[in-house]
Amino acid sequence: MTSVTIGKFDGFHKGHQKLLRELLKCEADTSVVCKIDLPGPGLLTKQEQEEYLSAAGIDRLVRLPFTADFARQTPEDFVRLVLAEQLEARHVIVGTDFRFGYQRSGDIEALTTLGKQYGFSVHPVEKLEMDGSPVSSTRIRAAYEKGSVEEAEHMLGHEITFSGMVRHGRELGRTIGFPTLNLIPDEEKLLPRFGVYESVVTTTKGQFRAVSNIGVRPTVNDGTDVTIESHLGHFSEDLYGEKIFVRLVRFIRPEMRFDSVGELKDQMKKDACFL
Repeated sequence: MTSVTIGKFDGFHKGHQKLLRELLKCEADTSVVCKIDLPGPGLLTKQEQEEYLSAAGIDRLVRLPFTADFARQTPEDFVRLVLAEQLEARHVIVGTDFRFGYQRSGDIEALTTLGKQYGFSVHPVEKLEMDGSPVSSTRIRAAYEKGSVEEAEHMLGHEITFSGMVRHGRELGRTIGFPTLNLIPDEEKLLPRFGVYESVVTTTKGQFRAVSNIGVRPTVNDGTDVTIESHLGHFSEDLYGEKIFVRLVRFIRPEMRFDSVGELKDQMKKDACFL
């Protein structure tokens, strides 16, 4: 017997976590998250999604790419092909605003009716509200656009962290007294507003308060490559090729272009005054 929940699950925020708790309450042999994968970067990478669900106690993650053929499925096609045949669902747990099938024409009532036909029960779950509005990936993405990582993290219920291997840069920071650990963010993962953030960096040498810049470094770089560069105060050990984790804590200022490296250095001193 299988219990299933269905949705985009962008970020696995607190609203999604409420659904997962209800999913795990069902008496079933297997718990399945059926994730509809939309194109473009998400709030978590695929690996992070899998790690999160495993830690939450979910047995399986099934991905459904949002293709043209998928979008054309009627509500009954979706129920028959995905829920009944592919997932062998016996319990389906979804939000009360759940819509499915061609042009979102199926709703909870239609799902309940089809469930009786295909042998599963439907368990609607009220959406979680915070600060007077339902928690949603749309709200979290809007917070990202403002650089409001505190607001986004409040709704996500987990830290906003980027990871990657430390790579060589132009090493300008080292020459002006601000050495940085540089990484290329995963293209799968949505970035918040470009700018400078108070952060915490975890390395093989320990955890450090830091100031991190996300963006294209317009003062010293004519290209468009996006990097995350973190200055850890007086820490300057060689970590090239090692994996680090950068947790964003607070937005300090937007990314700027300065007229000289000297102006950039003066601003970096102000940005790093709390270290």
